[in-house]
Amino acid sequence: MRIREADSSESELAIITIAIEDDEQRSFESTVPANTVSFAAAQVSVREQDPAVQIDILRYNPDNTSLVVTFSIRDITASRGEDYFAPSGNTIEFGPGQRSARLLIPLVQDAEFEDNEAFSVEFSERDNLPREGILIRTAVLIRDDDF
Repeated sequence: MRIREADSSESELAIITIAIEDDEQRSFESTVPANTVSFAAAQVSVREQDPAVQIDILRYNPDNTSLVVTFSIRDITASRGEDYFAPSGNTIEFGPGQRSARLLIPLVQDAEFEDNEAFSVEFSERDNLPREGILIRTAVLIRDDDF
């Protein structure tokens, strides 16, 4: 918002930035135990030509400790090594107070026409039991772009 003198559209007394915070998200987070981890989305869609799929992971109510989360990747119709490359490790590390992380999984680009394919990523170990609103699994859809 810009504040100007009433009689001059050219003047500028101040610029104020207004942020609207999602109260529903804050309300939800207040019910979740510290260091609860969730995928940001139940499904991620990516084009086969993209270099990698980006999967965002959220950490609710982080404390001042590091947190290591173990995940696994399961083929649905996509195949490891043919459609995507599995990361060398299967953990994601959050630093003290860190609220989000991103997992990058490289994709295989080919010139072969095929149907859309999918795989899933899920947390292997859970300190907190699954609950409504917490996603412990996400599906990745690779959209074929070879015509």
